[in-house]
Amino acid sequence: MHRFSFTFCLVGWLLVACGGAQKPGPDPSQPLQVIAMGSCNKEYLDQSFWPVIAEQQPDLWIWLGDNIYADTEDMAVMAAKYQRQKENPHYQSFIHQVPVIGIWDDHDYGQNDGNRTYPKKHEAKEALLSFLDVSAQATVRNHPGVYQSHTFGTPPRQVKILLLDTRSFQDPLQRLPKGGPRNYAAQADGDLLGDAQWQWLADELQQSTANINLIASSIQVIAEDHRYEMWANFPQERVRLLNLIRDSGVNNPVIISGDRHLSEVSRVQWQGQNIIEVTASGMTHSFSGNQEFNRHRWGQLITDESFSTLTINWESNTLHITQIDMAGNKQQQLTLSLQ
Repeated sequence: MHRFSFTFCLVGWLLVACGGAQKPGPDPSQPLQVIAMGSCNKEYLDQSFWPVIAEQQPDLWIWLGDNIYADTEDMAVMAAKYQRQKENPHYQSFIHQVPVIGIWDDHDYGQNDGNRTYPKKHEAKEALLSFLDVSAQATVRNHPGVYQSHTFGTPPRQVKILLLDTRSFQDPLQRLPKGGPRNYAAQADGDLLGDAQWQWLADELQQSTANINLIASSIQVIAEDHRYEMWANFPQERVRLLNLIRDSGVNNPVIISGDRHLSEVSRVQWQGQNIIEVTASGMTHSFSGNQEFNRHRWGQLITDESFSTLTINWESNTLHITQIDMAGNKQQQLTLSLQ
């Protein structure tokens, strides 16, 4: 298993008196081979699945949001929930083996369907970065929001990971009356990322030399048929993101997302650009038996609790997308040929 070096250190004194820092990590010049990821984790439910994830021998774990469930404006409550997760012995063992990065979604942001109006977003940011052991010197601490990037390996075996913040700058959703096919109205002029984050994302994509570019969004980008939170509730923003990915010319763009309490893979041919999205969601709870339609789905819908891995075979130039239940059973594996 290849290792690389992070600049993360323990900053538990900020808000969360956590039980020890995560593994400081391997050499960033070494290429990644296995990336594991998941979302929707209720910290008060059984956490004994972490050894199952560790068995995949990941070089990196990516939290995709709802890492804890802390719908609160009380930062002491949020800190206690993060501490409970961090001190869980199964998770403690895991983070001493595997480096961890991540984003948030609404429940760990602090507000269900949370947006830019949440009054404690700055304090919640410190709690998240503390939980992830992000260095006090990290660039993410110098701007509003939690968006940031990481690059691992060197060309031709380089992976760039762009972690988006879909909460701090999002306009409020417009809820529709209950009983209809959608929960929210499509907002043609709504904003998801904010001007500064959009510019940062454009710059990061334009400057990327990576062979694989992972774009982490807590909510789904490609899917547009369900009734819940998704980029399609802000249709111009969805088009803007897909256009930006296409126009940037980055190699092998793959979106990764959470939120949905189900796992699936979506794909779209966007004006000549093949774009894949891997949704990894429902670590402690799921929409069991859901038969939700997704016109862009590739493969099958996973409605059991699960996590996902991306395994890169640099020799054959392929990416294996595997979705695994929390008992370690492979639910599906799809293979993407890299360009």
